[in-house]
Order: sequence, then structure tokens, then C-alpha cells
Amino acid sequence: MKVLIVDDNVAVQEIIKDILGGQGYTTLVASTVDEAVEIYVSSPPQIVLLDTWVGDEDGLRMISGVREAGLDGGLNIILIKSSSELVPKDNPYIKGFIDKPFKSSDVLEIMRSTEAKIEMVPEAPVKKKHSLFRRRKEPKIQNTGKDLNEQGIVYGRSYVFFEPEPDRIYRFMGMFDHKVYRMLVVTTDKVKAIKERFDYGGIEVLSLTSGRRSGTIDVSRLGSLMAYVKEFISNTRSPVVVFDCIDEITDAAGLNDTLVMLHQLIQAYGGLCTFVVSMDPSKLTDKDRSILQHDMRQFNID
Repeated sequence: MKVLIVDDNVAVQEIIKDILGGQGYTTLVASTVDEAVEIYVSSPPQIVLLDTWVGDEDGLRMISGVREAGLDGGLNIILIKSSSELVPKDNPYIKGFIDKPFKSSDVLEIMRSTEAKIEMVPEAPVKKKHSLFRRRKEPKIQNTGKDLNEQGIVYGRSYVFFEPEPDRIYRFMGMFDHKVYRMLVVTTDKVKAIKERFDYGGIEVLSLTSGRRSGTIDVSRLGSLMAYVKEFISNTRSPVVVFDCIDEITDAAGLNDTLVMLHQLIQAYGGLCTFVVSMDPSKLTDKDRSILQHDMRQFNID
């Protein structure tokens, strides 16, 4: 079994390599999050031993990077953390954890436990085709310019679409007169790709990424995301905020925390802004779905 060790502390790297090497594991080592993603993409391991903080970076940023590469189907993480740190809830990629300082027996025990939980993945899994390419084939969204009430939409109310791809949510956006309402699309796609999806302008795009590129926010940083959305609402007349990537956000930040973020935004700005969310229903329990529908309404669009 191949194991990737992600830690900026060389001493910790060597200790874990010695422990695992003595048991026949093949080990790879990364000292930064970006390096870890590169190694994972080029030579996917079955298990990742990931420090919660790699230098001054949040180790969980690795999840977003692997997801962008389309290889998250076999991502199995064991967190290396301090005893005072909490393990993120509802993150499907985290299979276990060990607290520092640890003993050899702690490492081997969590490895065996994790191996029992996971299925062995192929050495080089096939990349998933990014939804961006499918979207580009779709016809451009036209702006209807009709009155919202005539279309059954109440401004200030929030809406949810249960679908794995945000096709209908874009068509829903076209029902808002772009001369009256200002749109913000929160996405993990490229800004240009989203704007090209529409046959008109006036749409602001916030691209979430797993890195720190200019003009972007890390997909796992819910606090920064909330601050950006709040500022947009405060400085915009008739704002509409569209999340076309909630699945990616929940994968990086956890489902519970993401649902709490949405609830807080809607409670604070309901009536002043319309929030629109697209989410894959297969990732939700009945309870999760009911929580969303408490704050948001489904909208039927052919």
C-alpha cells in the first residue's frame, strides 16, 4: 500500500517513514500542500497522513486541490493533529486521526483501522470530466426581462435546486431582469467560463479555489466567503447571490458548517437578497434536505 505523508516537519516525516517502511508500506513525502496535490495527482496513494497545519497553510486545502484534479474518489485521509484540535465533522475524506505526540503503535493501529474501512483504488484512476466542459456545450442563457411575479418568483425569498449539475439554476438566473437585479455567482469554475454561459453582462463571479490566487477565496474558508457575500449585499442594490458549487464547499468545509453558513446568511439578509443554491441530492440525508427546505423553496423550471 502506498502512503503519502504531508508534513513540513522533516523529523516527523522521517519518523513516520521508518514506522511504515518497517511494515512494508511504500511512502511518499510532501512538505507543502501544493506539493502534496502534485504528488497525489501524479501517483495517487491509498492513504494520506496529513498534518492539520503544513507550515502556515491549512492542511485540508489539499482536498480542494485533489477535487479540482478529479481524483477525489479514492482520497482517504488520516489527520495528524494536536490533542486540542477538533476533527472536522461530516467530511467524507477523513477516515481517522492520530494525536501528537504519537507512538509507533498509534500510527500502525490507525493505519490498520483505515485499511479496513476503504476499498483499494487503482494506481492511476481515470480523471472525471470537469463539469465546465459540459456547460460550454450548452446554449447561452437569455435574459427574459419579465416581471418576477409573473414567473412565480418572490424577490427576497431564497430557492434551492436539487441537481448534481447547475443547469437549471443558470436558467433561473435568466428570469431576473439584469437591468434591475445584480447577480453574484459563487462557483469553483473559472470566471470567464461562467460569464460566457450567459448572453448578457452584469454578472459578478467569485471563483473559489484551493489556492491563494488573486481574486479568489479558498473553498474551505467559510468565514472569508461569508464576509465577501455580506459586503456584496451591503454595497449592492437588489442583490441575488447564487451558489452553484455547494457540493464542493461541503466537501472542503463540512456539510454541517456549510448549512449553518447558509442559514445565517438567509436569516440576516432574507427579504433584502435572494439566495439560490444548487446541490446534489444524493449527498443529502432526509434531515439535511429538510433543513435546506426550511430556509429555501424549491422552484420548478422545465
